[in-house]
Amino acid sequence: MNVKSAMVNNVLSCHADTTLDSIALMMWDNDCGSLPVVDDDNKPVGIITDRDIAIGSALQHRPLWEITAESVCGNRDLYCCKSTDDIHKALDMMRDHAVRRLPVVNSKGKLVGIVSLGDLVACTDAAKGAGFPFGEMAGMLSAVSSHHTQPKLTATA
Repeated sequence: MNVKSAMVNNVLSCHADTTLDSIALMMWDNDCGSLPVVDDDNKPVGIITDRDIAIGSALQHRPLWEITAESVCGNRDLYCCKSTDDIHKALDMMRDHAVRRLPVVNSKGKLVGIVSLGDLVACTDAAKGAGFPFGEMAGMLSAVSSHHTQPKLTATA
């Protein structure tokens, strides 16, 4: 089974200069908790979550309309997969990097979707009678969900 079978195709995205209030409203209006951040060629350069918005606002002590996506997620590594990748590759990537979502790109590196932990859970043998064993998913869930050290964050004035 490949990533294309599990991913969400109609994915919203934003740009690095999009303000957090706009991103939060897009998330609210579309019932999602993250957005890929893309460049002008629609290539992913980051991902922003609702948690990033909350922590970014708290640390910067500024209104959401004064804070951009880049200022809260611009310095983190980004992991992507291809729509043609085997689903196990996405699973391994999530586990190895302790991430819950992966932007999905085509052969030119352009955003074509997103695959989340929930999308992969829905592909387990227990959920669909196909896909991959639930035990494999349980190991990944443990790795992604366990406590890990966070980088020291500092507030800016």
